[in-house]
Amino acid sequence: MILKLIRTVQRYLSRHVTVLVIPHTELPLLKGRFSLSFILAAVAFWSVLTIWAGFSIGRHADYYVTKADNMVLRAKMNYMASEIGKSREFLEIARSTDRQIRRLLGMKTPASQGPASEEALGGPSSADRAGLMKLLSSNAAQMSESAIRRSVSEIEQESRQRLASFQEIAWFIANQRSLLHSTPSIWPALGNVTSPFGYRFSPIRRASAENDDTQFHSGIDIANRGGTPLAATADGIVRFAGWSGGYGLMVVIDHGYGFSTLYAHTSKTFVRAGERVKRKQVIAAMGSTGRTTGSHLHYEVWSHSRPVNPLKYLHVQPSAIADIAELR
Repeated sequence: MILKLIRTVQRYLSRHVTVLVIPHTELPLLKGRFSLSFILAAVAFWSVLTIWAGFSIGRHADYYVTKADNMVLRAKMNYMASEIGKSREFLEIARSTDRQIRRLLGMKTPASQGPASEEALGGPSSADRAGLMKLLSSNAAQMSESAIRRSVSEIEQESRQRLASFQEIAWFIANQRSLLHSTPSIWPALGNVTSPFGYRFSPIRRASAENDDTQFHSGIDIANRGGTPLAATADGIVRFAGWSGGYGLMVVIDHGYGFSTLYAHTSKTFVRAGERVKRKQVIAAMGSTGRTTGSHLHYEVWSHSRPVNPLKYLHVQPSAIADIAELR
C-alpha cells in the first residue's frame, strides 16, 4: 500500500508543465517546460528565501531601533546624572545653612549625631556621599538602575531630613518669640523703687508704732502719684482683676511658660478676668488701696509658682518706658 502510494506521487511529480510567456510587443514568444517537482522545489526555495530575508531585515531594523533607543536613554541618563549632581549641591548648601542657623540660635544637634558632629541631622554618611559623587562623575552609560535608584533614594531621604530640620528650627524660633513676648521685661510704671524684693522691716508695723518685725517682701514697691498708669510687663491673659484683702484692688496676669505677674494697691483697673493683654498695655492706675502707707504699686513676678526678684527681669530702665503715660 505504501509502495503504491509512493509510486503514485513519483508519477505525479514527474509530469511536466509548459509555461508560455506571450509578450504584447515584438519580442519573441518565451516557452519553458518544467517538471512539477522542479516547480514545487522552486516555490519552496522562494518561500524560504523570502522568510529568511524578512527575518534578517527585521533583525537589523530592531538593532537600529534599539541603538537609537539606547542613544536617547544615554542622553536621558546624562541629564539625570547632571540633575542629581545639582540636587546634591543644593542639599549640601541647605545642610551648611542648617548648621549655621542652629549655631546662631544655640540649638543642639540630635543625640544620634553626638556632641562633636557638624551635621544638623542624620543622613547618608561621608562614604555614601563620596560614592555618590564618584558615581555621578563616571560615564552615565555605566550607571546601573539600582545605582540610580539608590542615589535618588538618598537625595529624597536627605531632602526630608532637611525639611524636618528647618521645620524644627521654625518651631524653635516661634517658641522663642512667644517666650520673649511672655517674659516680663519692662517696668510696670514710672516711679522710684521704695522697697526691694526680700526680707525687710514691716512699714505698717513701723507706722503703727508696733514692735519692729521683719517680713518677706515678695515683690518690689514703685512709688508715684495716684493715677499713674500701670502697664502689663508681658503678653498674657488676665486671671484676676478685683479686690483681694491687703493687696487691695489688684490685677493678676498669666503669661504662660510658668510666668505670672501681680499688680496691687491700684486705684482703678481697666481690664477684666479672661481678657488677653499685650506688653505695655495700660491695665490699671496706681493707688493706695488695701494695706498700704501711701500711693504706690506693689509688683510681683512669679516663675513656676514661686515669687522671684522682679529686678531680675527689668532690663529696661524706667526712662525707657516714658511712653506708658501716653498709652492710656
